[in-house]
Amino acid sequence: MRTTRGNEPQNPMESGNSKPIIVTGMHRSGTSLVASLLSALGVDMGQRLLPPDKNNPRGYFEDIGFLEFQRRVLSECCLPDDGGHPDWGWTESEQLNRETFKDFIPCATSMLVSRAEGGGLWGWKDPRTTLLLDFWDRLLDGANYIFVYRFPWDVADSMQRLGEPLFLRNPEYAYRIWSFYNRHLLDFFIKNSQRCVLLSINALQKDPNRFVDLLRKKLNLEIREANLRDNYEHELLTCTEGSDPLIDLVAATSPQCTKLLAQLDNLADLSGSGLWRVRPLRSGLKEGNNTSAPHQVDVSVIIPCFDDGQFLIEAIASFERVVPKNCELIVVNDGSKEPRTLEILKILRDAGYFLVDQVNQGLSAARNAGIRLAAGRYILPLDADNRIRAGFIEAAIKILDSLSEIGIVYGYRQFFGMKIDLDEVAEFDLEEILTFNYIDAGAMFRKQVWADCGGYDQRMSPLEDWDLWISAAEKGWRFHRLPQVTFEYRVRPESLLSMVDNAEFLDQLLEYMMTKHYELYKPRLVKQLARMKRSSAHLTVSVRRLSEDRQKQTLENDLLRRELLAAKHDAVRRLTKQVAFKDEQIGGIKNSRGWRLLTYVRRTWQNVPQLLTLWKNHFRKKLE
Repeated sequence: MRTTRGNEPQNPMESGNSKPIIVTGMHRSGTSLVASLLSALGVDMGQRLLPPDKNNPRGYFEDIGFLEFQRRVLSECCLPDDGGHPDWGWTESEQLNRETFKDFIPCATSMLVSRAEGGGLWGWKDPRTTLLLDFWDRLLDGANYIFVYRFPWDVADSMQRLGEPLFLRNPEYAYRIWSFYNRHLLDFFIKNSQRCVLLSINALQKDPNRFVDLLRKKLNLEIREANLRDNYEHELLTCTEGSDPLIDLVAATSPQCTKLLAQLDNLADLSGSGLWRVRPLRSGLKEGNNTSAPHQVDVSVIIPCFDDGQFLIEAIASFERVVPKNCELIVVNDGSKEPRTLEILKILRDAGYFLVDQVNQGLSAARNAGIRLAAGRYILPLDADNRIRAGFIEAAIKILDSLSEIGIVYGYRQFFGMKIDLDEVAEFDLEEILTFNYIDAGAMFRKQVWADCGGYDQRMSPLEDWDLWISAAEKGWRFHRLPQVTFEYRVRPESLLSMVDNAEFLDQLLEYMMTKHYELYKPRLVKQLARMKRSSAHLTVSVRRLSEDRQKQTLENDLLRRELLAAKHDAVRRLTKQVAFKDEQIGGIKNSRGWRLLTYVRRTWQNVPQLLTLWKNHFRKKLE
C-alpha cells in the first residue's frame, strides 16, 4: 500500500506479508459467491460483514466499512439531479466527478492500514469498487483483483427480483448499468491483467474448484485446501444459457451488451464462451400465416403493450421458450410513446413478429383488437410484464380439447418483484367470483367464450377480466383449475395500488357490474339483504344487552365509588382522632415537672464549656 510522507511515498506494509485481494464486478453478478469461496480458502474478507437477507440468504461477505465508504464516495461524485441510481454510481449521463476522489484519500488510507495490520491474505468485496479501481490501485501496492461478470440477461432478471421500485419502473437500466460497470472492468483488466483474474460466474458454476487453480497459478497465492462445491448452491444463482430465445431478443435490442460480453469472454481466464449463442432474431410465425391456415392454430397468445418495451422482450421470450406447435403470438401496441418501447417494437416488427398498432384505448380494447385478429381456437392473454410458465399451454389445451363444457382454464401464479409469494388460486366458485375476482386475466379460454360474452367490456376497465369471467359463468361455461404455477406475475409499484385507488370510481364500476349481471346478483342480493336483516336483529339484541350490561356496570361502579369515598372519610376521621390524642399526650409531657427539669438541665449543660473557660481564666490569674 502506498501512502505519502511529505513528497516521499512510503509503504507501511513493507515489513509485513500483507496481501490484499479485491473482489468486484457488476451488482447481482455473483461477487458474493466468489467472496464466500475466498473466505473458505482462508482469505480474511473482513470482521464486520453485511448480514444475509432474502436476496442473499448465504450472506454477502461484504465489509460494511468499505461498503459504506464507497457508497458515500460514489453518491457525492455523481452529478446532482441526473437521475439514475447514484447509490451504485450510475446516472443517466454516466459521469462521475473524479476530481472529488482526492478528498477521500485520507479516509481510504486509514481503512487500508487498519485492515492490513493483521497481515496474511485479506481483502474486501463490493461491486462499487468496479468504478473506483484506479483510485484504490494508487493506494495499494501489489494488490490482486478478482473480476466477476455474469450474462446481462441473468443480471437483468436478478435486478427485477430485487423488488427495487426504481428498476421495476425502469427495466432498461439493468442493461445500461451492466455495460457501464463491465466497461470499467475490461479497461482495468487490459492494463493490469497480470494481477487480475477475470472469470465468468456462469462458467464458474460448472466447476467451482477451477477457481483454486487460477489463484495458485496466475496470482501465486498460497491458499489452503477446501472443497468449494460445499459452498456453492446452484439454485441461488440461476443462469440462462445455450440458445434461449431471451438471448436473441437481448442481442437484437441491446447489441452493445452482447458485443461487450463477447469481449469479456475472449479475454477471461475462466470464460463463458460457448455457454451462450446468438441467432438472428426471427419470428416463428409470420403475420400472413394467421389468415392462410387459421385451422392450424390452436392457441393465440395476445400481448398488449403500452410503454413496456423492455418487459415485452421477457414476455415474448417466455412464450417462445415454452410454446408448443400450432401457436401464434400477437403483440398489440396500444399507442406507446416511450422512445425505448418504440425502438424495441420496430426491431420486433422488422424481425417478422405480428404487431398491431392502435391509438391508446386501454388494456381491454387492446386485448379485443388482438383477439379479433386471432386464428387460434383458444386465447391466452399475457400482460407485457408477465411470463408464461412451462407446461401451462399444453395442459390447458388437453383440458379444453377433452371437455367441451370447459370454457376457461387457469392455475396458480408466482409473484415476483416487489412481492415474492405463491398465489394458490382456489377452485372456481360462483359465489366467490361474484364477491371478488381471484382468477387472473392470464387464463386460457375458448375464443367462443369471448364471442359469447361480447368480448372484454371496455367500460369495465380495469376490471374487464372479472366481468368476462362473470359473463362466461352467466352463459353456462365451466371453469377448470390446474394445480400448478401457470405464469409469473410481476408486482410493480403501480400494481400495489390495488387496481383502482378512487373509491367513487370503484363504486361506479361495481354498480355497473351488478346492474349488468342483475339476474346473477338478484337472488344473492336478496339473500344478502336477508342476512343483513338477521344480522341487524342479532346486532340490535346484542346492543340492547350491551346497554343493559353497561347500565348495570355503571351502577356497580357508582356503588363502589361511594363505598371507597365512605371508607376514605372514615379512615381520615380515625387518623384525625389519633393525631389529636397524640397531640394531647405530647402537651401533657411538656407541662410536667420532669420535662421542665430536663429542659433546665439541657440549657445548663450547654453553658458548661463557657463556665469552665471562665473558671480556668480566673484560676490562671490567681497563680500569676
